[in-house]
Amino acid sequence: YRDKAVTLEKQLDAQCHFRGDEGDLMELLGNLLDNAWKWAAGGVWLQVGCQGSVLQLCVEDDGPGIESERVEQVLSRGVRLDENTPGHGIGLPMVRDIVEAYEGKLSIERSEHGGARIRITLPG
Repeated sequence: YRDKAVTLEKQLDAQCHFRGDEGDLMELLGNLLDNAWKWAAGGVWLQVGCQGSVLQLCVEDDGPGIESERVEQVLSRGVRLDENTPGHGIGLPMVRDIVEAYEGKLSIERSEHGGARIRITLPG
């Protein structure tokens, strides 16, 4: 998406640590940021924080968002909400699988920026 004019705002707590496989973290962030960039009109927001040993990740965009009644659909393998946009429909299901493997929580809701807000909480 190098030709797409999207800005990234980030808040990263340097004290936070991911207690798991580096590849899993890269898969989580890679899929979430790829989707955010794909759908963003002009902005993506990334927050990484922690409460004690609990890691909290939040990725938001200002795109069209995901309707609450379609959240379960986008978490199913092979399901895509827009067949005209490149993708395979496996990114968010992979994110869900990784979060579940770490006994974490995943939520998808409307962002205050208008698009999607995806929150992940992973126990330490």
